[in-house]
Amino acid sequence: MRACRVRALRRSNRDVLGAVPAAVIGVQTINSSMHPTAAAHARVAPVAAVTAPARTAPATVKVVMRDPGCHWFAVGAHFKTKLAVTGTAKLSNLDEATLKIKRAGSVKRVNVGRTTALGRGAYTITMVGQKSDDNTLHLTVH
Repeated sequence: MRACRVRALRRSNRDVLGAVPAAVIGVQTINSSMHPTAAAHARVAPVAAVTAPARTAPATVKVVMRDPGCHWFAVGAHFKTKLAVTGTAKLSNLDEATLKIKRAGSVKRVNVGRTTALGRGAYTITMVGQKSDDNTLHLTVH
């Protein structure tokens, strides 16, 4: 059995880690000559890969036609006038007319059968030419 000794080699890995110095461990057997650079390349411990957090799919928000009140958010088998979702939202207009989506400082229109992406914020949704007895929907995207 051959005796082994461990030596630590310190070098700057500017090409891999920017300006951060890294310590590389090399294993050298007795009576063998190993160049420090060869030791660094041959015996580098595997590094755990860093992955970005998984992105979740945008929440699908459906606006549908239903009496009384004309338009509603369809959430499963329930209908709501106020809704809060986390992440981004994909709003689908399944109503009978174009929707007006108001956010602080902007107004967006979505035609029937179309979808639009909504980022974080508070939205007020009405129908173009809406009657006074129709619902005003409130969507909050966290």
